[in-house]
Amino acid sequence: MEDLKIMQRCLDGQLEYFWKIYEKYIDKIYKFVYLKTTNKELAEDIVSDVFISALNSINSFRIDETSSVKSWIYRIAHNKVIDYYRTFKQTEDIWDYLDMSVQTDNAEQIDNKDKLNEVLQYLNTIKKEQREILIYRIWDDLSYNEISEITWKSVDNCKKIVSRQLKIISANFVIFIFILIMM
Repeated sequence: MEDLKIMQRCLDGQLEYFWKIYEKYIDKIYKFVYLKTTNKELAEDIVSDVFISALNSINSFRIDETSSVKSWIYRIAHNKVIDYYRTFKQTEDIWDYLDMSVQTDNAEQIDNKDKLNEVLQYLNTIKKEQREILIYRIWDDLSYNEISEITWKSVDNCKKIVSRQLKIISANFVIFIFILIMM
């Protein structure tokens, strides 16, 4: 069943259909949150909060020609991660904690870990705002419209940021990023 039809049923009071939204997005949202927290238990807690908040605020979802359940859920997740870090350490720069981690125990993946470290080093050289948009596009495979809704930047601006950054990154980095997505 299409996301918007499910949401319409939920808005009509048939909240049992929200389970379909949960099943569709739970793994993606967990991956998204885990990349920002690098802690399994914390990510699980935040993801639980994301879906509880989504269910509690279901009446705030508006269905029109630009509605996207995916970007709505990602926006809630984005805000929950920021809320966590705000309460965790208000004096620290929140965005410093939102970088991806490199955690692997497999010896055969040492080369990949080194390449990932190079990619992460590059990502740390660009502005946080640009880094986040690039990560949304490549790691989270979000559309430009969804990124625009999450970041409150125009679609064209998001496209330009991704395009410019991909031109800067060497071909090896781009290939490696797509290999990571497939893992």
